Amino acid sequence: MQLSSAVRARLGDERGFTMYAVMGAMLAIMMVSVAAFAAAGGDTRGARRDQDHKRAYSAAEAGLNQYLSDLNKDNLYWTNCETVPAPGVVNAYGVTPLKRVTIAGTDAEYAIEVLPTIDLSTGTRYPKCDKNNVSKTMLDTRTGTFQIRSTGYARGVRRTVIGTFRRKKFLDYLYFTDFETANPVVYSVNAGGYPTTPEVQDWASTDCSVYYRAGRASASYVGQADPPAPAPAVSLNFNCTEINFVSGDVIKGPLHTNDQMLVCGTPTFGRTSQDFIEASDPTGWRGNGGCGGNAPNFVGKYLPGSGILSLPPSNSQLKSVVDPGYTFTGRTTVKLAGSNVVVNGVTKPIPPSGVIYVENGPSCGVFYDPTQTDPSETPTDCGDAYVSGTYTDDLTIAAEKDIIIDGDIIKGADNMLGLIANNFVRVNHPVTNRVSTYNGSSYNWSCTNQVTANPTVNRIDAAILALNYSFIVDNWYCGAALGTLDVTGAIAQKYRGIVGTFGSSTTGYLKNYVYDDRLKYREPPHFLDPVQTAWRVVRENEQVPAAGP
Repeated sequence: MQLSSAVRARLGDERGFTMYAVMGAMLAIMMVSVAAFAAAGGDTRGARRDQDHKRAYSAAEAGLNQYLSDLNKDNLYWTNCETVPAPGVVNAYGVTPLKRVTIAGTDAEYAIEVLPTIDLSTGTRYPKCDKNNVSKTMLDTRTGTFQIRSTGYARGVRRTVIGTFRRKKFLDYLYFTDFETANPVVYSVNAGGYPTTPEVQDWASTDCSVYYRAGRASASYVGQADPPAPAPAVSLNFNCTEINFVSGDVIKGPLHTNDQMLVCGTPTFGRTSQDFIEASDPTGWRGNGGCGGNAPNFVGKYLPGSGILSLPPSNSQLKSVVDPGYTFTGRTTVKLAGSNVVVNGVTKPIPPSGVIYVENGPSCGVFYDPTQTDPSETPTDCGDAYVSGTYTDDLTIAAEKDIIIDGDIIKGADNMLGLIANNFVRVNHPVTNRVSTYNGSSYNWSCTNQVTANPTVNRIDAAILALNYSFIVDNWYCGAALGTLDVTGAIAQKYRGIVGTFGSSTTGYLKNYVYDDRLKYREPPHFLDPVQTAWRVVRENEQVPAAGP
């Protein structure tokens, strides 16, 4: 059939088909746009949820930091339990709803709860912190820690953090010293072991027992040594003995000194940035002018101008916790034997309190003389504890006078030993033929190591505290070299103790001291704390699920 020209024109007209194509394209674009908007909206909600999750954790940490700030304004703040003075807000454990604090400038909040400690007799948590018995219900006496719980809130998201608080302690450091100078008894070695005029130890106790920043550098002794006649008196002139950290020294752990460090060469301080290297002196360290290229290698975090840690004057408070039958008077030998101790030849179990105390008798009346270290030269009435052996239980040994390590001390399991002396913790190094010779300006010493009946000490696994003097090696100044002294634990002392000499002649020990990282969270039984130090958060853990509401 033949179509008319009008029909053919209408069939060839594309206007209607163009409209359908445009509308289809618009529909497809709209569908894609709706899908993109929905996806974007979902991403926004997810991002906001993630943001609120982080804000809630930050709010919980803000609660911990606020409590720490209040605690360091008042060291006894924790003893208030939940009844803290305004404007503080603290909740009792398990009480709901929790009283919250809004963080200024935000809609985020936090709520703090005090966490009572665990009752060791039952293994369960005390129901509440009791102000009338706060040490028992709040403080973990094994570690000296307590805990609070802080819950953060942000737009319906809730997260909880538990903070563990502890005072800064000597056991936070591998190496702690009050004075970076030798203790006053050392100067009897400078004088050949003879009497001096004026008394050299009195001079050192006064002029050298100050921090370097307080003027120790200008102290000088001018006097004489007085050997027995017919030997003439000899003139002496020297300064305070300053002890160097030298090239090759590696402090394998954190360090704190209340003084200024003296550096000769390139000693290394710390293992990682987690080891704090603290000096109370604002300058921190100085170079020895007689050494070239003084440049300490601070692997740990170097913190000059840190606060002072003050040593308690005595360990006598430990007497109150000693079990009956574990206080001994006069010279006492303690052989560690696994979970037992052999005290003066009698085998006993390690005491339940974990403390052995050795006290002076009424007729001790002498002090340690580094030129007269034979046991026969010290009255048996003196509270000296001779310690050696292997232990498999936690124990602290305290001595009213000295602790003498006369054999290796080795931990046999995951246990800790504390050695606390009012005066010295000494490494036994017996000698014979000890002689001092004046060379025209100073005294030189010679002696012979006595090793047959007294094996050399090479290993000590312990936390060591010498409250009024030093961790020191007997007769460090003479005899043949003793090899390396390995100490794993911590050493805290009032004065830097000497363990050997190096140079034209080598005596005593090389040092290999390694921090026992367990001491960050644990300690030997009833180990002494510094006097009035600041609290800090030693551990932070998130609780899942969060506390609330």
